Amino acid sequence: MPPSPTTASAPADELTAWAYSPALTRTLERERRFQDEAAELGSRSTRVSFLRLVAFLAAVVGGISAATGGGAFGMYLGLGGAVVFVGLLVVHARLLGQQRHAELRAAVHHEHVLRMTGRATELPSAHEGLLPGGHPYAIDIDLVGPASLLQRLDTARTLLGTKTLARWLGAPATEEQILARQGAVRELSQMHDFRQELEAAGRLATGNDKLDAAPFLAFTKRAPGVLGTPLVALIFLAPPALLGLYIASKLGAVPSVVFWGAFALQAVLALMLAKHPIDVFELIAARRGYIEAYASALACVETARFEDPLLRQLHRDVHAGGAAPSSYMRRLDRWAGLAEFRHQFPLHFFINLMTLWDLHVLLQLERWNRSVGTELERVFAALGELEALSSLASFLDSDEDACFPTIVPVSEGFRAVGLAHPLLQPSARVPNDVTLGGAGHALIITGSNMAGKSTLLRAVGLNTALALAGGPVLAKALTLPVVRLRASMRVDDSLQKGASYFHAELAKLRSVVAGAESWPPLLFLLDELLRGTNARARHLGARAVLTHLLDRSALGLAATHDIALSELEHERVGMVRNVHFTDVMDGDEMIFDYRLRDGVVKTSNALRLLGMAGIAVPDDDRVDAL
Repeated sequence: MPPSPTTASAPADELTAWAYSPALTRTLERERRFQDEAAELGSRSTRVSFLRLVAFLAAVVGGISAATGGGAFGMYLGLGGAVVFVGLLVVHARLLGQQRHAELRAAVHHEHVLRMTGRATELPSAHEGLLPGGHPYAIDIDLVGPASLLQRLDTARTLLGTKTLARWLGAPATEEQILARQGAVRELSQMHDFRQELEAAGRLATGNDKLDAAPFLAFTKRAPGVLGTPLVALIFLAPPALLGLYIASKLGAVPSVVFWGAFALQAVLALMLAKHPIDVFELIAARRGYIEAYASALACVETARFEDPLLRQLHRDVHAGGAAPSSYMRRLDRWAGLAEFRHQFPLHFFINLMTLWDLHVLLQLERWNRSVGTELERVFAALGELEALSSLASFLDSDEDACFPTIVPVSEGFRAVGLAHPLLQPSARVPNDVTLGGAGHALIITGSNMAGKSTLLRAVGLNTALALAGGPVLAKALTLPVVRLRASMRVDDSLQKGASYFHAELAKLRSVVAGAESWPPLLFLLDELLRGTNARARHLGARAVLTHLLDRSALGLAATHDIALSELEHERVGMVRNVHFTDVMDGDEMIFDYRLRDGVVKTSNALRLLGMAGIAVPDDDRVDAL
């Protein structure tokens, strides 16, 4: 296997490699179709904009003509121009909305092209902090962060959707959960239009940013300021009473001072209670664009028709207060719009004093909160779960080499046919078969530098994370038990923290071996253990770590240059097996085929690499000569 991908590839090369991929062909065709549609709508919008200008000028000329004695013609011209102008305003707004939606859909498909052609690193990567610090394998196998599996998979437009996907990849689900998610992913992989609409909806307000439900959830957790208090009666009775006193004072039934006294009391009340509605309005009205985006996304779910049980449950979960999302989000948007009236100073100031406008709006928002808001956390969780499932479904749909794994008992072990690294470009993948018996089994992987040992470990780790999240894997076939994944492949040697490389690696290994006795068993991935110490200590320490894990029913892979570790195969017959990668020389060129072979590697390329760097070394690359 080739080394792990860290940089984006040239678009032309990758498109050539994917020339016969039906998934990429379909995605490119859709991207071009929406781009053409957006361009056409833009041209029509420009023409309508010009006609609006003509209609406006006609209305102005006609109005001036009618006002200066131009007769009926000027009046008709002015009225006709005004009517046409208003009609064109409506048409223009509709065209701009359609153009915006076409552009969003083109952008969605362009991002899928990047994912499918090995250029996911060009996508935004805001995945820091999604998993707890010191996670037992996330950094080691490129699960999160730039050039990671999460960046490759994540199509969610809500922050909760991304967090849900990261959480699934970061911890194994139960077998029941895995099978349920597989069914949902399988159905969603065929629902191209639904996934496209769901992604595009989230872009309405934020572009490349994630929709954050925190402001809405903060509102739902606020104690009511009006609802359930005597203020409810007051805000409905006080304004009509004030109007009655005003009319009575004008009719001479009561002195004017009575009206002004009542008005002063109501004004004081409005000003004293002003903080209650403003705090809520800041949470809700300031996010009206988010409301539109959430409403559009939830409407996609509402109108979808699912057969899978998990999808049908999530469809039910986005309903709240006995109402469909289109209904309760429309109500919220209406009251949020009325809340924005507070920005219309000084008109709002005087109307609020006379009618207690802000308190009326706050009351309606609190009523909405009581009927819907208390269920909003479940609604957003269901939407996030649907987005996570859609991300996995897009991966299944876009890669012909993807399949669903089979979950088996621990005794059947880990068996992969044609396993490949999910972050490598399709043209660069070299699949390998990987077989691990059940508990207590291990592969000791030796091989030349850059031959593919670390990449194989990450391929196993990433596909295991995908499988245990309920997603598809890159393999012709994969059977595995539910395991707890652990890895020690990257070590943070932070001098600022006062830690040597050796001590930093010890801290990492502590997280690998911790709880090894627990069930389900560990699947470990170890790469060049204890590099920060001398050869003898490295061998003894690595051997101790492996025997500790295997004695506690763990299973896994250990990549090493320490050939002496291969003796474990003879000590644990049938439980430990040696495999290797190698290279061949073609003249002065070193060639890797990235194929996993049985046995221990016979040569090392370290001396040849030094020689190619211009350093004189003995011409002997046998392993036993080192």
